[in-house]
Amino acid sequence: MLNKPLTLSGNEFVGIQDLFNNADNFTYECIVLPGKHKQVNSSAYLVAPSCSKEVNTAGVGISINGNEIRVYEHSMNNLNTVILAHYDNSNWIELVLVYSNKKPSLYINGKLIAVGHISPFNHVYPSGVLGGNEEGECFTGEIKSIKLWNESLGMEHVALLKEKAYENNENLTWAHDFLDGTIYKSGKKIDAKVSVIMPTYNKYPDILMTLHSLECQTFNKNEFEVIIVDDGSKDKTPSIFKENPFSFHLKYIRSNHNIGRPNMRNLGIRSASGSIIIFLDAEILVKPDFIQQHYSAHIEKENIVVCGSMVLRGVFTKYHPEFTDDQVAQLTFMMQKHYRLSLNIENNIEKRKPVNLLSEKDIYDQSFMNLSFEKPHVKIYKETLFRHYGNELEGFHFPWILFCTGNVSVKSKAIIEVGLFEEYPGYGWDDHEMGYRLYKKGYSFLNHTGLISYHQEHPISQSNPQDALRNFVRMFKKYPEMQMRIFSLHFLGISLFNINLVYESYREFLDFSPLEYKVVKDAFCFMLESLALRLWNGQKLTNLLDGFPVGMEKVKLQIDELVKIPQLHTFASYFKFMINL
Repeated sequence: MLNKPLTLSGNEFVGIQDLFNNADNFTYECIVLPGKHKQVNSSAYLVAPSCSKEVNTAGVGISINGNEIRVYEHSMNNLNTVILAHYDNSNWIELVLVYSNKKPSLYINGKLIAVGHISPFNHVYPSGVLGGNEEGECFTGEIKSIKLWNESLGMEHVALLKEKAYENNENLTWAHDFLDGTIYKSGKKIDAKVSVIMPTYNKYPDILMTLHSLECQTFNKNEFEVIIVDDGSKDKTPSIFKENPFSFHLKYIRSNHNIGRPNMRNLGIRSASGSIIIFLDAEILVKPDFIQQHYSAHIEKENIVVCGSMVLRGVFTKYHPEFTDDQVAQLTFMMQKHYRLSLNIENNIEKRKPVNLLSEKDIYDQSFMNLSFEKPHVKIYKETLFRHYGNELEGFHFPWILFCTGNVSVKSKAIIEVGLFEEYPGYGWDDHEMGYRLYKKGYSFLNHTGLISYHQEHPISQSNPQDALRNFVRMFKKYPEMQMRIFSLHFLGISLFNINLVYESYREFLDFSPLEYKVVKDAFCFMLESLALRLWNGQKLTNLLDGFPVGMEKVKLQIDELVKIPQLHTFASYFKFMINL
């Protein structure tokens, strides 16, 4: 999608669904630029061998570490180095590994450089794990493309590969060209119109339920891909792509070390091939028309951001002992309304054990929707924002606040235009920051009421609120324009509707008499900077004019004059409110 090679830092790997039933005769073609420095690990897998569960069978892997290439065969109890070769790693190389009746041949840039012995195993299989494994034996470098054929290419065909003169698509089991986004699966080109990117961390049961809801999509399964970006989960998440034969194209990207949600989304973007990108949280269940609704909105209008997080509902698919008191109260209320939720749960609550409340069946028959409830923020936004400005937010100057990656989509060209996510630490505001960049480029925002989705309730991290405050301040510092500074008033409890009025009134103030009331302008800017500093430090949001070099009485005198002017009353009255905090 970004028309750039896939860059791997020695920490990530990519898994795709198990497509590799062909054994003993196959061909890999990989165009790569390996890192020049040899890693401590003897193996740095460009292709990691999948361990076969069959007796006396092995998976094949390719390691490139420094200027050393190894081909491995890995069984349940044996790791066998088949070929060891050296090469000049100063440039891009085209590596072709051909297995013919279990005998490997290695080509570099069209030339045969090494031949191994016939494998001692009954069968050898190619692997669908690219770039490394969970043990940290990961490739460092760049990848332009990787292809796998379910046939043994001859020398004359290998010589034609780099120029793409040989394309036997029927035998192309799997391929991904990262420069143009082309994907092949089982001999057919995948026209991925939509890429769904889902970051996750230790949410195996939740994301599995979400994937089942994506399996119910009415959108053509050959026209969308789902990319799981796993930020180093310690649970069963890595098994998802191996053990679940979903009918849509599924890709699993893992960082072995926790690097944060925006960083993981960026990895997903770099690997995506869809012309439309949907960002979806791992724990959010969707309706069967979810992808179709996103897609249709983009077809109907150019340069649009399609937002679904403000029509979110909640659903309890499980009980967690770590639920807050409010979550337990909400669950108790839902149990009273829906008897089936209370079955077998009360004793487990007393024992403080997790309990599954819903099953895959509830996803496929859509009955989970009947057990949902409106999230509190949805009602607030309805009453304070959409009631005044409509779902297209006409006249609202802060629509970028709707860019929430729980459920939002843009065309891939928009991300190419504005760049990847800011990789803020901790939780929050990386999504709003991208939304702000899109807003500045002229994109419109739609609160799509047809995108109702269902958040699987889960325990909330205690660090999230302070992380979010600090990341807002990072955004505040990045953008000096007054619109961003006035938005900080939201942290004083002022509604988005009233912040919009303050902003419009402030603009009237600037036009009214910019020189005569310079003290007021300077004092207002000073207070907003003070507000950001207190947010960063976790201090009380009071005494915001402390340290301002002009006397308080002069500021108050001018504000009292401005309050009497109708078009400036909103700005001046909120200014007085800030002074009195």
